[in-house]
Amino acid sequence: MQKKDVLTAAYLKEKDRFADLVNVLCFEGRPVIQPEDIQEEDSAELQIRRTGVRTETKKRYRDIIRKVACGIQFAMICVEEQSYVDYAMPVRVMSYNVNRYEQQLRTRKEEHRQKRDLKGDEYLSGIAKDDRFLPVITIVLYFGKHWDGARDLKDLLNMKGLPPRLRELAGEYPIYVVEVGNFPYAEQFRTDLRQVFGFCQYADDKEKLKAFVKKEWEGLSNLSEDAYDLISAVTSTEELDKIKEEKQKGEERKNMCKAIDDMLEDARNEGREAGEELGKAMGREEGREETIQVNYTP
Repeated sequence: MQKKDVLTAAYLKEKDRFADLVNVLCFEGRPVIQPEDIQEEDSAELQIRRTGVRTETKKRYRDIIRKVACGIQFAMICVEEQSYVDYAMPVRVMSYNVNRYEQQLRTRKEEHRQKRDLKGDEYLSGIAKDDRFLPVITIVLYFGKHWDGARDLKDLLNMKGLPPRLRELAGEYPIYVVEVGNFPYAEQFRTDLRQVFGFCQYADDKEKLKAFVKKEWEGLSNLSEDAYDLISAVTSTEELDKIKEEKQKGEERKNMCKAIDDMLEDARNEGREAGEELGKAMGREEGREETIQVNYTP
């Protein structure tokens, strides 16, 4: 699973792809975000807890995080790759986002400490009344077809028997889960995200995959290596890894479409051979039954 995280992060490192992803997921495909609007951010999440004289620290990493200009404002947009359904995902996302807000808070406090410009309640808070933080938005990119886990913190809370007013006060914390396997707007992508999403959707259905390859022939023929690697890892398509190894060794030059055609042809041949073997086995069984009926004497 860590391999898929790394490959997804490497793939979305290209700003045009990240912009394309955000535009389709958040703006119905309209080119609101441009590649030049995207800035890389340190993916490290720093946790600092001070209890008395002790200071506890922890460092972990998010899959992808970018600072994105949206008009005159900025937002922190994060992407978490998921290969399995994490049933605690709302808590996990909330924890990630809180860490990023805490980092902004620490930075702002340090700025005010150096300026010594706070008094009263502002001094006790460490920030000014008018200070504001950048919004942190997390997209969960699930490389599967059906997410049956919680999509809101409330889905994880035991509300049974709780008075309505308290249920309201418990608060909501929705998460944005994108099911790649059945995402209905993949054709809106303008980069090779279109081919990546499409292949992931049809990888388990050879006939649909064949039709998809025919339709997306040009894009798949020129697929980049990082997209190729991501598709291979996410769909666990061993045949693509083998074909890539052959290509790297210079034994045979094959593009993505030819590779998939060969893979589908192998599947068809295996199906024919399995059918022939089944037919032979059924023939042998029928032959034995006829022999038994002829030789049987009551």
